[in-house]
Amino acid sequence: MDYKQFRKRLTELTGRSSADVDALVEGLSIILRDTCSELDSVAIPTFGTFTAVKHNEEVVTDLSTGKRMLLPPEIKIEFHPGGLLQKRMRNE
Repeated sequence: MDYKQFRKRLTELTGRSSADVDALVEGLSIILRDTCSELDSVAIPTFGTFTAVKHNEEVVTDLSTGKRMLLPPEIKIEFHPGGLLQKRMRNE
């Protein structure tokens, strides 16, 4: 599912305009970005939890050139679905 299909589905389910859906999705992404950059979690009841995981910098060797490179630290967001969401997904 790409973003256009996602937006269309949300507009159908919520009855809101596509501009409203775009604003809501943008707001959620800002909240996730700001909260997870501080290594905090965002929990949405009955849906799941977005957790920030920090990976430290590391030195790796490029297999093609043999050069060593320093990879910068990064923060990734992991999603852990809630029990109700898992139950609904199994039933559908």
